[in-house]
Amino acid sequence: MSGLRERQKTTRHRDILAAAEYLFRRDGFRATGIEAIAARANLATGTLYNYFPSKGDILLALVALDGEEVRAAGAKLIARPPRDPETAITRLLEIYIEHSLVHLTKDEWRHALANYFLQPDSRFGQGYAALDGKLAAQVCELVSALQSRGSLSPDIDSESAGRLLFYLCNSEFTLFVANEAMPMAELKQRMSRQIAIVMSGLERKAAPLAEAAAPPRLHRRPRKAA
Repeated sequence: MSGLRERQKTTRHRDILAAAEYLFRRDGFRATGIEAIAARANLATGTLYNYFPSKGDILLALVALDGEEVRAAGAKLIARPPRDPETAITRLLEIYIEHSLVHLTKDEWRHALANYFLQPDSRFGQGYAALDGKLAAQVCELVSALQSRGSLSPDIDSESAGRLLFYLCNSEFTLFVANEAMPMAELKQRMSRQIAIVMSGLERKAAPLAEAAAPPRLHRRPRKAA
């Protein structure tokens, strides 16, 4: 019986999120009520509250679903990253942004960000920060993987570099969701410029280290003619 109950809970959880995703996209986050989500999921409103105490918790669950799926895609890239480090970093961050509008609209992202900034210590705020932290950690993991195979200098602080790259691009994503008219292609261009600047700095940092590690050249005096 416990297995049946767990399957029922999983099914209801999935149905609630599917209903919310549909209604948020159709009517907007603010205009959608809990009662409408429950009706769409064929549940009593009280039953829905057993799964999600508020509409904000449903939104956080959709953000979490997005995060789970992009981290799974990111893990595949890290296992076999492109040889060029800039291409590898760019591709990973593009996976994140390309998937961002699969489950959520820009309107929903704006509400998610607003909840996070206004209530950072709330359950929603802490949950959102934790999800961001997991994505940032994955970028750090990629930097470390590139170091391990010799594509990046081992002297680079992978933790700081990875977080810098993630949060620079996260700031561009915030501008993207704030501007309803901005297309994904423009976000990618802006993000690519940010990545190129950071990677150029990392490569310049590594070059002097490589030169310093090279053995000194021996300069011989030319022999005098007999």
